[in-house]
Amino acid sequence: MTVIDAETSPQPTARLTRSAAEQWGGSSLFTQTLALTARSVRPYLQAGVLVVTFIEPLVMLLMFGGVLRVLGDTAVPENDMSYIAGLAPAIMIITAVAAGAQAGNGLINDLRNDVITRFHTMPISRFSVLLARSFADAARSLYQLIAVAVLAWLIFDFEPPGGFLGVVGSILLALLVGWSMSWIFIALAAVLRNGDVLRMITTLCTFPLLFASNAFVDPESMPVWLRVVAEANPISYANDAMRGLVAGQATLTEMLATLAVSFVLVAVCAPIANRSFRVL
Repeated sequence: MTVIDAETSPQPTARLTRSAAEQWGGSSLFTQTLALTARSVRPYLQAGVLVVTFIEPLVMLLMFGGVLRVLGDTAVPENDMSYIAGLAPAIMIITAVAAGAQAGNGLINDLRNDVITRFHTMPISRFSVLLARSFADAARSLYQLIAVAVLAWLIFDFEPPGGFLGVVGSILLALLVGWSMSWIFIALAAVLRNGDVLRMITTLCTFPLLFASNAFVDPESMPVWLRVVAEANPISYANDAMRGLVAGQATLTEMLATLAVSFVLVAVCAPIANRSFRVL
């Protein structure tokens, strides 16, 4: 009887496996973030959402603009600025921070709809999901910030001394502040994973942060304890920097302070969000 010794040689299979792995190296973090950002932005491009997104800054501008028109220039910290030149940057900050706060709610919605569970089964970077979430709400914020500038020009004759470049600079600075603030709420969403609790914390954080500042009232007219809070509030630094850009009198100190606070927020909150998101 002839015995046939059939050797199993896994080498060709191994070579094929290595070859396939070498051919498919996976997409980069940039590509993943871009694709996921496009996915998150798509719902914001619906006609109804665009209209509502446009109405939000319009209502704030008309409401606060009407109040400050009655009060005159006394509500503006810089007496040599018109009330609208001091109002527009404040509305931009409110708009950017409010849009940034929505980033946490967007992440909670994805968790509730099991979208994140599907992402975890895909060979993508977990951090790209968080980056995409922050960029999508920043894109929505940019649309609203441009709307604020255009509406202020059409309704209140907003013609800042800093000109077009000053307005563009203030929009970009507000966008950076809102994007950095969004990481606070993304981190909270990743840790809490509860939409109701997150909304309560969001209101609790944003309301005093925005109104206990120099956005609408000169800190010199506040009580002493509230003045201390307003002067230490990072939103006040952002308001000063943006008003300086609008007035064409921006100082390096105000700009650096705003940039430093923004980058510190991202440096602290992004790792916390990423770590918590990995263990979902």
